[in-house]
Amino acid sequence: MPITIDQQDYTIGLTARAARVIHDAFAAENVDRTSAMIRVGAHPGGCSGYKYDLDFAEAHQLTDKDCVFESEGIRIAVDRTSLTDVLGSLEIDYRQGNLIESGFVFRQLFNGAQCGCGESFAPVKGSAPKASPTESCR
Repeated sequence: MPITIDQQDYTIGLTARAARVIHDAFAAENVDRTSAMIRVGAHPGGCSGYKYDLDFAEAHQLTDKDCVFESEGIRIAVDRTSLTDVLGSLEIDYRQGNLIESGFVFRQLFNGAQCGCGESFAPVKGSAPKASPTESCR
């Protein structure tokens, strides 16, 4: 059973523009919106240590280690440890530009540090402390 996170401790939100792009992608892929969501994560890489991951997910893929947010009508799944130790609170936007410059943009809201190009970031663990996973994922 996925965990619903306490919105006071962490947040992952979408801008209206990012949500529009995701809604359009769901429609283009003929995705069932009642079970569809996006999954946010990270993997080692880049000049600052980690790079963001963003993918489609469905409700049946959630585990008891996942936290679920909702923003702009889109459900967002994230692994609890990734949220509390690596990602922290995020805002996800969509940058429009030419073919190369268009794409999702992630902004850490409180802790951590992003590289100058915005493609990678330092994990939040070791930065100013936030709530522990048992306090924030209920």
